[in-house]
Amino acid sequence: MRRWAVTATLSVGALAASTALAFGSAGGTRSHQRMALCGTERWAVKTLQDRPRLLPVQDASIAYLVTRPAPFGLPATRLPFERHIFRVHAAVSLIRSEADGDLHVVLSDGQRTMIAEAPSGSCDARATLARRKQMSRVRAAVQACSSATVTGVAFFDYHHGQTGVAPNAIELHPILDFKCETGPTPPSPPPPPSSGNCAPSYPDVCIPPPPPDLDCKDIPYRNFRVIYNVPDPDPHHFDGDHDGIGCET
Repeated sequence: MRRWAVTATLSVGALAASTALAFGSAGGTRSHQRMALCGTERWAVKTLQDRPRLLPVQDASIAYLVTRPAPFGLPATRLPFERHIFRVHAAVSLIRSEADGDLHVVLSDGQRTMIAEAPSGSCDARATLARRKQMSRVRAAVQACSSATVTGVAFFDYHHGQTGVAPNAIELHPILDFKCETGPTPPSPPPPPSSGNCAPSYPDVCIPPPPPDLDCKDIPYRNFRVIYNVPDPDPHHFDGDHDGIGCET
C-alpha cells in the first residue's frame, strides 16, 4: 500500500511539472525571454515606467550637467533632480546598441562627454502610451551628427566605466526629442582585412601596434572604440581624454 502511494505521488508530480512546462511554453516563456533583454537597475526610472510628473524643458550645457553633485547612493525610486528635462546642443560622437536594448549615445561639447539613452520599445510597457510613442519616434530619429539638439530626462546612473560617461554619471535617459542640426556624420571607413597584427585595444578597426608610434593624422579612422581591459591598452594614445573614443572629431 505504501509503495502504491509513493508511485502515485510521483506520477502526479510529474504530470504537474509537464503541464506547467506546456503552459509556460505557450505564453509565459516568450514573455520571460522578451523581458530578459531589458535592464534591471533603476529600470522604472530610466524608462518612465514610474509615470513621473516632469518639469518643463530647460536649456543647459553639458558643462553644467556633468558638474552637478552626484547623489550619495542611488535609490530605486526617482530623485527630485530626475524630474528635470534638459535640452543640450552637442555633437553625437557615438551610437551603440546595448545588451539591454537601449541605444547608447555619446554627446560631446568638444571637451566633455556625457551619455544619452533611447530605450527599446519592448522595455517600457508600463510607461504611458503617449510617452511610449514619443520614445519610439525619437529612437528612430537618433543619428550621429556633428551638431544636434538633444532633449531628455536627467538621470543618475551607476558609474561602471561606460563609454563617454560623465564624472557624475549623469545621463539624459530617456531621450525625448532629437534633432540633427547638420547633415549626418559620414561613417568611418571600413577596417582593412585583418592581417592578424591588430592592436586589441581598438576592436573595431585594425591598427598595428607600435612601432612606429602613430598619430590620428596617420590613420583614416575617426571616433572608433578604445578599450582598456586588454594588454597594452591604447598603445598609440589615440584616446587622450580616456572617454573610450579614439581620434574624436
